[in-house]
Formats: sequence, structure tokens, C-alpha cells
Amino acid sequence: MRKISFIMFASMALMTIVACGDDDNGTKPGYDATRFTGEAPQVVSTFPAADAVDVDTLKQLTVTYDKNIYVPEHVTIKINGEYIDEGVSTAGNLLTIPYELKGNTTYTVEILSPTVRDELYDFAKDYKFSFSTITVNAFNPELFNIAEAPVNPDATPETVALYNYLKENFGKKMLTAAVANVNWNTENAEAMYQLTGKYPAINTFDFIHFYFSKPLNPSNWIDYTNTKVVEDWVGNGGIVSCMWHWNVPPSQAQQYDYNSYVISPAQTDFRPKNATRSARWEYAHAMRDIDIIAGYLLQLQEKGIPVLWRPLHEARGNYGKYDGSGQAWFWWGADGPAQFKKLWKQLYDRLKEKGVNNVLWVWTAEGIDPNDPAAGDDSLWYPGDEYVDIISRDYYHGTKTADYHISLADQFETLRTMTGGKKIIAFSEGDAMPGWKNMLSDGAMWSWAMPWYGQDGTGIPYINSDYNTADFLKDWMNSPISITRDQVPSFK
Repeated sequence: MRKISFIMFASMALMTIVACGDDDNGTKPGYDATRFTGEAPQVVSTFPAADAVDVDTLKQLTVTYDKNIYVPEHVTIKINGEYIDEGVSTAGNLLTIPYELKGNTTYTVEILSPTVRDELYDFAKDYKFSFSTITVNAFNPELFNIAEAPVNPDATPETVALYNYLKENFGKKMLTAAVANVNWNTENAEAMYQLTGKYPAINTFDFIHFYFSKPLNPSNWIDYTNTKVVEDWVGNGGIVSCMWHWNVPPSQAQQYDYNSYVISPAQTDFRPKNATRSARWEYAHAMRDIDIIAGYLLQLQEKGIPVLWRPLHEARGNYGKYDGSGQAWFWWGADGPAQFKKLWKQLYDRLKEKGVNNVLWVWTAEGIDPNDPAAGDDSLWYPGDEYVDIISRDYYHGTKTADYHISLADQFETLRTMTGGKKIIAFSEGDAMPGWKNMLSDGAMWSWAMPWYGQDGTGIPYINSDYNTADFLKDWMNSPISITRDQVPSFK
């Protein structure tokens, strides 16, 4: 009898265990079999609203659902691809996402399942919405004390007017720019116009082939004394910039063999230290060349044309890098910063002596090298505040990164720090242009920006390619901060 009772008791216990197991699988007393009806929380509205524009720089976003909601400890929410996993909260039917918005940015918010649920564990489906924020300029004018006037006290009225225009717009606007296809033309400006419907404000010419032109070579293929192309550009409202890839003979014996002229220090024994020593043949040769360039600039001065003058650019090159084995790209930097600065001052003094008063002096930096701080110290190459009106940066991303249109705020800040905020700062040359929204957001407001001509070493063009697509350039040229040729005032 006891045995039978024990067996009955064991059977009842087993049934109880089985019943408990069934409850754990969703059959507990009070279980509502209709709770998974597909009636999951639905989004009613968002703040900012989907597709909104000119949204203020908020510090949190909210999403309203049609019923009370809950979220787990770890959510799956992304904003522009960045996971947001802290501080997300709910109150009734409101989801709050803490996130500090920046200006000039398009945001896409993704709330992925399973994140939002109701009290019965019905999870909301994935939800995505986008909006864009207001135009905000983070440039801080208090960090700058731009010099009141050009460094040349005898600057022509037109040159002073151009300087004042640059100063007035610095930190607020960006002048668009193009560079000639090597020499004395506006081909790139025309190409930019065809792509965007706007001409850039600045065209940069290059005296790179002066040794094939008058007065050295009156019968050759180029003539810098014919200024019609420059006059036409100015007549249509444009600003003129000039640079000088200064080619020199490989040796003293080849001074008059113009076909042999080179620019690389590896191909010539023409040295900057000798170009500043009056007893050396290089000095006489350098002074002759400077006088020729002075003649070209004086022709423009006579016509009332001011010039953004950017000579001796990229002087440092790789000098000092690679444990001291690097070298300058151009001969004028081959003897280091001290000799370069002597040559710059010699060029400044000689042009001034010749009566050239229509130029604003633009010095080009090589930027910072985080892997080699000593080699990246551009301040060693800076000629001095009394010899420079504008400091600029040449920067090439190359094909190593797809994030082409960053503002380069670190480079901008390096130049500002170098001169204590006393100089206008320009992006004088590069492949991919800094995006105007990034410039505003980061406060890196380059005075002007200019894509280089032609293509890089792998054959990728600098215009109408991944560097600067047609869509990017159209937006860039027509942005609220961009100044194009049709907006430039007269400086007379």
C-alpha cells in the first residue's frame, strides 16, 4: 500500500514538474496568447522632424510613439553610423536620445530592432529619418588680429583695396580659385565654369616659362609681356594671383642654354646660399631673373592690376625628414631655412627697389608632420611678419583616404599659431578642396582655396574626379560662403 501511495505521489510530482516546464514556455496562468498581434509601437513624430532643414544645434533628439515604450540597457541606435549606447531614456511614449548636433551637417538617425518595445514585449520595427542643421560659423575672430595694412608701405591703392577686401571677408567668406594650365591662361577657370556655371574669383598665373619669353627669348612660344589674358580676366571681374616656378641652369656653363633649365636641386648646382652672395655668378644670374619678373609685374601695375604674389613656394619639401635624409623639392630650399629666408628677403628688397608695389606677399607652408615634429616645424622657414602679408598651405591627400573634404582645421590652426593670428590664411593649392560646411563647422575659414591643374601621378584629374566631383564642385562654387568672379568688386 505504501508502495502504491509512493508511486502515485511520484506521478503527481512529475506532472507538476512538467506543468512548470510548460509555464516557462509561455503557458503560465494569466498568459495572454493574443499579445503578439503585430501591434508594435509605431512612430508618430520626431524632433527634429524628418527631412527638416536649418535645424538648430540641439543636444538631444526625441521620437514620439503611439503607446508607452521601453528600451533595454543596451540599445541599437545609430546616428551617421555612430552607435549611441549611453543616456538613451524613455518617459511614457517618448524616446530621448542625447546627442550634440553640429551645424552644417546632414544627420541620419537609425533606431534598429530590437530596441523599442511596449509592455508586452512587442518590438517596434526599424525606423530611420534624416534632417540637416543650420549654417553655423565656428570661426573665432578673437583669435586673430590681422595687420591693418600690407607689409609694403608704398603699396598701390588697388593693392591696398584688395588687401582690405581679403581682410574684410576673412573668417566669413571663401574666395574660389583656379590655376593656369602651367603658364599664361585661364583654362582651369573655364573648366570650372563649364562644370558649375560659375567662374572662380581668382586665377593664378605662373611665370614658370619666363626663360622662353621676352626679353630673354623674344622669338619663342610664350610672351609674358603680352598681358591681354590677364587684362581680360580682370576686365571680367577676376582677381589675379601669380606664382613663379623659378627654373635655373644646371651649371654656370649652361646659363644661356634655356632648354637645359631645371627646378630640382638634384639636377643643378645652383644654390640659394650662392644666389645671395654678390661675388658668386649665381647672384648675378638670380638678380637678372628677378629683374625680368619685376618687369612683368610692373606692366600689371601700370594697368592698375594688384597681384596675390606667391613665389618660392613649398620651400621645405621633405627637408629634414627621414632621419635627416629628406631634401627640398625645389632648389630654393636646398640649403635649409636660414638660406631660404635670405633669398626671400633678397627677392622682396629687389622687387621693392624696382618699384613693384602692386603685390601682396603670400608665403606657403609645408604644414605639420606628426611623425617628425622637428622636420615639420615650418616656423623655421617663415621669413617674418615684415615680409609676408598672407600665409598659405598646400595640401595633397593623395588616394590614401576617401575623406577628402575635411576642413584641415589642424593645418589652419598651425598657421594661425605661427603668426599669432596676425596674418590672413589661405589654402593655396591642393587636390581635394576643403568642404565649405566642414570649414564652417570647424572654424577653419581659409581666405581662398584652389585645386591644382592637370592630374596626379596616377592619372586622376584634380577636377571632375573623386578628388572634386562635378556635384561637389557645383555645390562648393555655389555655397553661401563662396565668392565667385561675378561677386568681386572693382579695386580701382
